[in-house]
Amino acid sequence: MRLLQLQTDNLTGPDVSDWQTFLKGRGLLSDAADGVFGPNTDAATRAYQTSGGLEPDGVVGQNTLSKAVNDGYQSTTRANLAGMDASTDCSPFADQLSGQGMRFVARYYSSNARKTLTAAEAQKLSTAGVGIVAVFEDTNNSADFFSAEIGSSQAAIALELAAAIGQPAGSAIYFAVDYDAAPADAQGPVTAYFTAINTALAAAATQYAIGVYGSGMTCRVVRDASLAKFTWLTCSTGFREYAAFRSQADIVQLAPERVILGGLNIDDDIAQSSEFGAFRLPQGPT
Repeated sequence: MRLLQLQTDNLTGPDVSDWQTFLKGRGLLSDAADGVFGPNTDAATRAYQTSGGLEPDGVVGQNTLSKAVNDGYQSTTRANLAGMDASTDCSPFADQLSGQGMRFVARYYSSNARKTLTAAEAQKLSTAGVGIVAVFEDTNNSADFFSAEIGSSQAAIALELAAAIGQPAGSAIYFAVDYDAAPADAQGPVTAYFTAINTALAAAATQYAIGVYGSGMTCRVVRDASLAKFTWLTCSTGFREYAAFRSQADIVQLAPERVILGGLNIDDDIAQSSEFGAFRLPQGPT
């Protein structure tokens, strides 16, 4: 979603209408949802931000949109599904997550067992009706941690963990590039890493889609090389091509980190596409 705000030439369009409809539903706007972002829409936006403890700047940016999605905002032009990512076991909170507006949870595959999604956790989230996004990440935060050899090794670990929880075919495994890769990195070792991942996953008994998490530039380079079907944009707004890629990403991670339900540290995410590789495990007979 583009930034919505009051400006000299009023913004117009269906995204403005969707935002106005949301404000009207909360009793903050009495005007018609005419698709024109005028002074009354600006005032209603600021009132919504104030009521939610946000900076009342009148700009419908990532923080305002994240809260609005959790409050029931719906788009007619994009999916805008609320979700989150966490590096700890979400099982104790699974039954409460939907009440927090969470439609999906991104959880890790990793060599680090402490942050790895387990079959029990995946089953509990699925039973609670929460989708799961699988993402592989070890230390992948510099060019030194990317190569064809590392890609093959990490793909093998990801496939083993996916099999252990019964991740269904056709869903996605994202692989993280957790730093602001330079162009030479993205086109060199990062591309070699994803090429090896594609080779490994293509030969696997269960077929999964591939996703990439990283900067706008990293997501663009990997996607445009046909090495990933899905893209997940990091919350680091200063990383390369963040603004240019934001509207193209299947998932956008939002800042800052926060604590919900009295003890679960999360990052908020918004899925901008209706299909982004999430899954739920099949439920047995009751």
